[in-house]
Amino acid sequence: MGTRRLTIYLLNETVKDFGAALDPEKKSERVDLAPGSGLDGTLHVVRPPSRTPDWVPFVQPILTASLADVTTRSASGLLLIRFQGRIFAFTFGYGRALLDLSRIQFQFGLRVALNRIDPSQLRSLDTKTFEDLVVSTTTQVSKSAELPTFGVDVSTDVLRGVTGEPRDASLAKRLSGSDALVLNIDTTVSDLPALCGQLLEAYEEQTYKENFDWIDQLAHVREREVVDSLDDLLVAELQSGKALGSHLAMPETILWEDIDAFRITGTRQHEYDDLDLEEYLEQLGQAKSTLSVKDLKQRRVAVRFTRSENFDDRWVLYRCLVSEQRLDGQLYVLIEGRWFAISESLVAQVDDLLGSLSTTQLSFPASRPGEIEKDYNKRLADSASGALLNLDAKIKRPGGAASGIELCDVLTKGGEFVHVKRKSRSATLSHLFAQGSVSGTTFLNDGYFRDQIRKEIESRVSTQRETWLELVPASTETVNRNREYRVTFAIITNSGRAGLDWLPFFSKLNLAQTSRQLRAIGFEVSVARIPIEVHADAERN
Repeated sequence: MGTRRLTIYLLNETVKDFGAALDPEKKSERVDLAPGSGLDGTLHVVRPPSRTPDWVPFVQPILTASLADVTTRSASGLLLIRFQGRIFAFTFGYGRALLDLSRIQFQFGLRVALNRIDPSQLRSLDTKTFEDLVVSTTTQVSKSAELPTFGVDVSTDVLRGVTGEPRDASLAKRLSGSDALVLNIDTTVSDLPALCGQLLEAYEEQTYKENFDWIDQLAHVREREVVDSLDDLLVAELQSGKALGSHLAMPETILWEDIDAFRITGTRQHEYDDLDLEEYLEQLGQAKSTLSVKDLKQRRVAVRFTRSENFDDRWVLYRCLVSEQRLDGQLYVLIEGRWFAISESLVAQVDDLLGSLSTTQLSFPASRPGEIEKDYNKRLADSASGALLNLDAKIKRPGGAASGIELCDVLTKGGEFVHVKRKSRSATLSHLFAQGSVSGTTFLNDGYFRDQIRKEIESRVSTQRETWLELVPASTETVNRNREYRVTFAIITNSGRAGLDWLPFFSKLNLAQTSRQLRAIGFEVSVARIPIEVHADAERN
């Protein structure tokens, strides 16, 4: 025997035969197992021809000898084994590409890993934060550590992968789990059924709930009729051309420096710098009115890498969609091709916290169609007869920092830091909330930063200067925590929804976390929606 790295998937319960596990779009050669192997399974392989590596023609012009004989090939293997009525997939090389990824068991590897890993012996965590953009984070430590070391926010981060050392080293020295399980194990191929038994037992345990119960904040929706209804809501939204609760994101992490462009089926040869749903719908034109679920699950998203001249088909469009939909009062989210029900307790917790936020007394004029934030902020400040100070784009560098930050867009005499953002496909609310949190924290803790703000006030304000300077204590002074400072997030958008339901849930989740942080250091927090004026022509239409 010898140690071998194995990558293992579990197919979901609906997959009863080996053919159903395969991607029908991918061609492979089937190789039957020997009758005496003792395994119930089949092997599928792809034998690609040898090719010249991409780097060879690049360096060849400067060489004295030909590299024509330098070639490479990447064979793919997929071993399917049935055990206790479930089918396991062992992938070799690029064998994962042969699987129908819509048929694999979500979080199989993650559940096995969390049930078996010692929670004090974690090595790395992969998390995703879903909002108006998707933030993927991989955090590694130099030696095994506990969960708090990784800085995970259990209220906003979705755990997608974990690596650590198991409590029982007889299984493996180290486990990595996401949808797949990866382990280095000393075994032979004839021992794989026994390994499948161990892994199935580990998957079905509930041990993970002792330390990682927060991963259940998203419950995978399996009921076909519910999924169909949610798909119908998604399609209706896209057909309208207004992607209010949906956007596109890569379902796996690819380094941006490796990406040159994207293409999406249905928009001919149009190349996208980013995966942008609104741009895609614009490119579809009238054809968007006939979009169907079948289209979303058949159309492909391709990537051209900087090292290649060709586009590589990576995902179906459906798997790249992130969408929030409500059905019968329950909130659902589409992530990486699967619908999840968001925990009602989490929704209630977020709504309760945001419902407790104070209300700003500042009156915001409506934004004009096409008006940029710079012009709106000037108009807002000018509307208050000296009671507001426009600090938009006045970037000041905190002490010891490599880059500067904005205190706020508009400052009020009452100590209200107003941050304005137009909600659009190019403006992310996550950046707005982070800006408010960073500037508030810096204002309290960095006297040098406050001195820079004071200099800005002194250079621009001629009347009632001392009133404004009182708001911003010098570095030699302490900020009066008894004074009611307030951070107000003012978002320019039109919506007929009540309360804060015009914000996507994951944006509300981010806002709730930001509000907790700001309140903990003494700030009041408010949210305001700034409507956009409607042209008379638009009203007639």
